[in-house]
Order: sequence, then structure tokens, then C-alpha cells
Amino acid sequence: MEVFLNMKGILILGVLVICILIYNYIQISKFYVNKIVLYSTKISKELRITQISDYHANYRIDKEKLLNDIKKFNPHIIVLTGDLIDSRTKNIEPTLDFIKSIMAINKNIFYVNGNHELNCIFGDKFISSLEIMGVNVLVNTGETIDINGERINICGVSFYTTKKEYEDSLKHIDEQNYTILLSHSPNRPIYYMTGKEDLIICGHTHGGQVRLPFIGAIIAPGQGYFPKYDKGIFELGNNTILYIDSGLGNSVFPIRAFNRIQISNITIKGNNN
Repeated sequence: MEVFLNMKGILILGVLVICILIYNYIQISKFYVNKIVLYSTKISKELRITQISDYHANYRIDKEKLLNDIKKFNPHIIVLTGDLIDSRTKNIEPTLDFIKSIMAINKNIFYVNGNHELNCIFGDKFISSLEIMGVNVLVNTGETIDINGERINICGVSFYTTKKEYEDSLKHIDEQNYTILLSHSPNRPIYYMTGKEDLIICGHTHGGQVRLPFIGAIIAPGQGYFPKYDKGIFELGNNTILYIDSGLGNSVFPIRAFNRIQISNITIKGNNN
């Protein structure tokens, strides 16, 4: 009888472990499309943005499905907010091929670097390859583009940007235009923001990777335990929205809980839409 009970306990434990492994695999491989709608008086027509962040050369995802989801959304611009490769990545070609597939959908792509590109021995080659492909690489700079007759400012800062570099990237913009700032990490924009930014788009936190229901992230880089700015929409001051995407991949440990990998489809509408 005692042996039977021990075997039963081992069986239950085994089933529990298998369930946890299946759950985790779903969390790290089956991406979610987070749909965000924002409003601005500076926009008269709809502006659609797809954000891909913290991909970390994730080989587990269904890339064909992801590309189809982007096509259906039909974004005006696509933003890549860093850590597309991992610091340990030895072969950058699969990720470059992935970006080429995205460019086949829309060539209006903007990129800012993350800490993993800067720490990878092939990071410089990866970033220069993006530039050669035609990706707009923003390093403490900005530009103005035309979307359906509307002028949009897009600025981007390096992961290690200084306050002066951050301010310089926004220095010559026309504040009458809707202004988007791209930064891999939210940590510097939180402290450096000038008030000119209408929307700051970031990644880096992975949403904590492991989240607790009703509480959120346990830890985030640069913010410590139970961070305030972990994932989602935050209001900074009177006019600036900070949006943090939790990422399409994982680093260090391929573990997630209550926090599936994702991309974000962001729609910005005028207040009268």
C-alpha cells in the first residue's frame, strides 16, 4: 500500500511537471498580438504602428503567422525597439532574414539599439547590415515623415544615451507634429523626458518575464523588485504616454509566466475619430 501511494505521488508530480513545461512552452513560443488604441489632437487621420521588441533571435515562434498578422494590420510604420539579437548570438543571418521578410511588407521601418546588440560581438555587423538593408537606424537623432499628408516626428535614442544626447534628438522638431520617441529601455526617458514627446515606445523589461496576477512584474532591469514601469501604458506628465512592450523573446532563461511573448499593434486616432 505504501509503495502504491509513493508511485501515485510520483505520477502526480510527473504530470504536474509536464503541465508546467507545456504551459511555459506556450508562453515562450505562441505569441500574442497586443492591440493598443491611443488618441491625440495632433492626429486627424488614423496612424498605425507595429512594434517588435526584444526578439532575442527567438527560433521558436511561427514567423509566417507573425508576418500574416502584421500584413492584416497594415501598419504605416514598423518600429524595432532593440534586442533583436541576443548578446550570445553567433549567427545573425536568421534574424536579418526575418527583418527582410518584414521589410517585404513595409519598408518604413525604424530601429533603435538595445543593450544586447551593443554587448554582442556581432552587434556592430548586425546594425550595419540593417542600415544596408534600408532600415532607418536612429541613434540620438530624429526625422520627420509624411503619413497620408500628416507630418510625424520620429526620434530614437541609443541604449546608453546621455541626457544631452536625448535632448538633442528632440531639439529641432516641430512640436505641432505628433512626436514619437523610440528607446529600448524606459529607464532613461522616464528621467530625461522633455514634454515634447507625445508617445514613447520602449521594450527591455520583458514585462518581468514572470508576472504575478494582480501584482505584475517581480523584477525589471534598472528598476529592481516590483517595478512601476514594467509593461503597458503609463502617463508621464500631462501630454506624454509611455508604452512598454514585453517582447517577442527571452534572455538568460527561457521562462515566462502570466506573460506570453508578444508584438504590439498600436493605433493612434484623432479625438474626433
